[in-house]
Amino acid sequence: MKGKPAALLAPVAMLAVALTWAAGLHAPFQYDDKVEVVGNPTIRVFTELGAIARYNVSRPLLIATYAVNWAVGGLDPVGYHAVSLAIHVLNVGLAGWLLQRILARTALASERAAWVAWAAAACWGLHPMAVQGVTYVTGRSDALCATWWLAASIAWLAGRDRWTLVLVACALLTKEVAVLLPAWLWILRPPAPGSRRAAVGMALLVAAGGVLRVGVMGWPRPESARGALDQVASQGDAWLGYVELWAGLYSQSILHDPTPSRAVGLVLAVGMVGVMALALGVRRRAAEGSGRWLGALAVVFAACWLLPSSAWPLKEGMAEHRAYLVGLPILAAACVALERRRALPLAGLFAAWCVIEARDQCQVWSSEARVWRAAVAMYPQSPDAAYGEADALRLARRWADAEKGYRRVLVLRPGDENAQVDLGIVLAEQGREDEAKATWDALTRTNPRSCAAHNNLAAWAIQRGDRRRAMDEYASAFRWCPDDPVALAGLGDLCWERGDTRLAVKYYRRYLEVLPDGAEAARLAARVAP
Repeated sequence: MKGKPAALLAPVAMLAVALTWAAGLHAPFQYDDKVEVVGNPTIRVFTELGAIARYNVSRPLLIATYAVNWAVGGLDPVGYHAVSLAIHVLNVGLAGWLLQRILARTALASERAAWVAWAAAACWGLHPMAVQGVTYVTGRSDALCATWWLAASIAWLAGRDRWTLVLVACALLTKEVAVLLPAWLWILRPPAPGSRRAAVGMALLVAAGGVLRVGVMGWPRPESARGALDQVASQGDAWLGYVELWAGLYSQSILHDPTPSRAVGLVLAVGMVGVMALALGVRRRAAEGSGRWLGALAVVFAACWLLPSSAWPLKEGMAEHRAYLVGLPILAAACVALERRRALPLAGLFAAWCVIEARDQCQVWSSEARVWRAAVAMYPQSPDAAYGEADALRLARRWADAEKGYRRVLVLRPGDENAQVDLGIVLAEQGREDEAKATWDALTRTNPRSCAAHNNLAAWAIQRGDRRRAMDEYASAFRWCPDDPVALAGLGDLCWERGDTRLAVKYYRRYLEVLPDGAEAARLAARVAP
């Protein structure tokens, strides 16, 4: 392939990715989107950059992109998906460019290197594992961080030190996983004498970001009670799972609920450490582009991306969007191996499979209930997957189906507080108020601290004109959860009804402190106003 045809590889790959993932533009907000986007008040005033920065000091650039979406289209999810898709298509272009620069320094001829680079970039961009980076709005954090990561790698290889510093700063302001980006760049191309200032500058940026994060948000707390050994074991299993997903051996899911063996996980973790040590030991030869050591370079690339999120006990030990960039070195290594065996056309068959699977994933993500149904199909004994499906059915007002789902959760995880509360809600929505009350009463007996159950019992009592019972239930919720906005508004309204405006205003003001943009804020603020 010579001349102009070679120049068509990039636009063809990027266009194919755009057309494939455009099928997911109409997917609704799902899962964490409801907190990070729909429930995030800071994105609604784009000019208040300080509020955007304070919401998450580690991710102000990410939050700013949501704010731009809000300014243009409010909460229409199409605009958010369009921006995420544009970021992903840009990443495919950057990935192909970076791979072409790396492979051009190997024994591959320039034209063959271009074929391999863009075949790998296209397969990566079309792979169904990209679904959470494209169709799950919260997954934009990884996709946007990957943009800066890839661009910084290109700039560093080109000797553009100042641009590299800017891009590293952007990555650090997008997501914490960029903390090892300077280490990757140092391995990709050890700093020349003229680049040592840039290397020091990147180290200072990482240190400054860490100090700022701890100073503003405090030292991060573990989201899970996993101990050190269990964390290492779980991440060893998770890393293997990511490789298997990128190899196409398993289907995608919004939730992964594996049951790793500590022994197996530790063996995997030790093996990964050994491979990384080998890669680091030969970094100079890898940086020179020796074909023999491209695999080592790929391992370091993936490890630098995954290690930050694997080092801390997060609530979900495995999440597909965390492995967004991991597939690129895996598929690049596979395409290099295919090219050496004159079998690169097989990458075209893999890309065709990716297109089919990606379109299927777009169909899955077109409905929150479908997303969770897929998770239940993969993990039928997972109470978290069952709860996710039941909650999606409740939000879709499919009360009978939601009831079945919550009852299944209680079979899989007896005593689940959220499932009991929500079961009562769907029973009430079906006109079975007495069963709903009995469900919430049973929960308050076993768990008196369930503020949601007390609040629902208070609402049940108000419907029956029992203001005294309602006051007692709201007071119980307030006792255990003094910042609960539902209890604060309810107590204030009951006090207002009986003429105790002084106490009512006290509750209203507390509500406005806790939830200044809440659904009741305007009404309560009018009562508080002199």
